[in-house]
Amino acid sequence: MEAGKFFSETYDEARARFLEAAAMAGARLAAYENPMAKGPGGTKLFLDTAWFGPEDADTVLLNICGTHGAEGFAGSAAQLAWIASCGPHDLPHGAAALLVHAVNPFGFAWGLRGTENNVDLNRNFLDHGEPHPENPLYEEIHRFLCPKSLDAASIQRMLVAGARFVGKHGQWSLEDAVSRGQYTHPDGYHYGGLAPEWSNVTLRDIVKRDLAQARRVAFIDWHSGPAGDGELIHLCFSNPASPEFARAAHWWGEDALDPTTVNAMWGSKRPSRRGIMFWGLEEQLAPRARLTGAVIEFRSARHKPNPAQALRASLLERWLRFEGGLDAPEARAYLDEIREDYAPRRRSWQYNVIGNALSCYRATIEGMGSWMGERARAAD
Repeated sequence: MEAGKFFSETYDEARARFLEAAAMAGARLAAYENPMAKGPGGTKLFLDTAWFGPEDADTVLLNICGTHGAEGFAGSAAQLAWIASCGPHDLPHGAAALLVHAVNPFGFAWGLRGTENNVDLNRNFLDHGEPHPENPLYEEIHRFLCPKSLDAASIQRMLVAGARFVGKHGQWSLEDAVSRGQYTHPDGYHYGGLAPEWSNVTLRDIVKRDLAQARRVAFIDWHSGPAGDGELIHLCFSNPASPEFARAAHWWGEDALDPTTVNAMWGSKRPSRRGIMFWGLEEQLAPRARLTGAVIEFRSARHKPNPAQALRASLLERWLRFEGGLDAPEARAYLDEIREDYAPRRRSWQYNVIGNALSCYRATIEGMGSWMGERARAAD
């Protein structure tokens, strides 16, 4: 299989190919236009879904791509490959699959990670009626991590301030403060928002309606970013002592979910998280349905030799949004840099993404069959 053929150059191309492939495979399609934003050239933006299998299935694979916009290129290619490889026909008898394409269509279309409001969608799934989680150390780093200019002098000042912070609090505290999620600076990093984003509300409505009959939900949310060449990192956010975590470990391997393995593949101890989609959907489905699955990362970026390079993609996105603008002379080059982190065009990466994605789909679908068997044995 030529892996490169599943990758698209733009959101519009990816969407058209997804819809065509799913329709030809007999899926029930639905489209949801984002009324809050437009794509390049004023184009309309859509979250699309494809349902395969019986309408009344009580066991469903929920597979999402594009949570972090630009990361959708890999997830879209994986979904396309699964459809093309007759994946829908491999579903256990009585099971179904719900593929969600471009849950964050603004980020996907523009090649950015966040939504139209600079919200990290994977920090937005919490109860916004309650006080938002605090991130006190972020207050110390926001100013020096958000320079007006990206010239050498500004970057050097940022590095000096960052070194002082690390000397005071430690390296992991810096990484955690940056990425755990913050709810105080709309122009900052990993902003979780003060209300549910359109993508959040729309996905919850889809889950409420389309999964109303589900009792078992297998979950894969495709992401990309950490340094590597298409290898998978399984981020299971179930309670480690729960049956759901044990079930995911049985599907994908205990070593794959082991924190030691995850941290080694991530490149450091993983920061904490707030407001992630996994927990939001897990809570929404309970107690009627159980969710077993993971956020699964395709490693994609080149190794970054220094802190400035490690933060480069995030710096560029923030500068484009709040300083230079998406029509700045530098925009095209900066967007290409961001894409190289999340969706590189190198053939080895594309080959590994498709191969590993299809293996993951097979293991997940086999696991769904076993899960359904558990239900049948319990009923005897």
